[in-house]
Amino acid sequence: MSRPVVIDSSVAVKWFKEPTESGAAEAFALLDAHRDRYVTLVAPTHLILEVLNALRLSPLSADELAQVAQKLDAFGVAWVEIDTGLGADAALVAHTHGLTLYDAAFVATALMLDAELVTDDRAILRSGACRLRALTA
Repeated sequence: MSRPVVIDSSVAVKWFKEPTESGAAEAFALLDAHRDRYVTLVAPTHLILEVLNALRLSPLSADELAQVAQKLDAFGVAWVEIDTGLGADAALVAHTHGLTLYDAAFVATALMLDAELVTDDRAILRSGACRLRALTA
C-alpha cells in the first residue's frame, strides 16, 4: 500500500510549465512515483483553482485551462473536499503559523492524514507547521 503525500499548487503547476523550470524534474518524479503506486498524491480540491489561476497569466486560452483541469483530474490525485472541519483546522493553522488560509489548507490536510507535505512555497516551508519536504533543495 502506498503512503499518502500531500502536494500543494506549487508542485502541481510545474506539471504544466516548461520542463526546464526549477523543480519541474522533481515534480514529475513525484507524479511518476504516484503513477507507479509508491505514493498516493493527495490535495484539497482548491488546488485545481490555484493551478488554473497560476496558469491564467500564461498564454493559455480558456479552453486550454479547461484541459489543464481535466488533466489534473486524470492524474488520479486523491482529492480532499474542504468541509467545515478542514476549514476550521486550516483557520487554526493560518492563525498559528501566519499563513494564508489557502496555504494552511494544504498543511491541515497533511496534519489530518499524518502525511508529509511537498511544496516549493517558501512561506509554508518556513512555517514548520507539519512534516515538510521542499520540492527543490
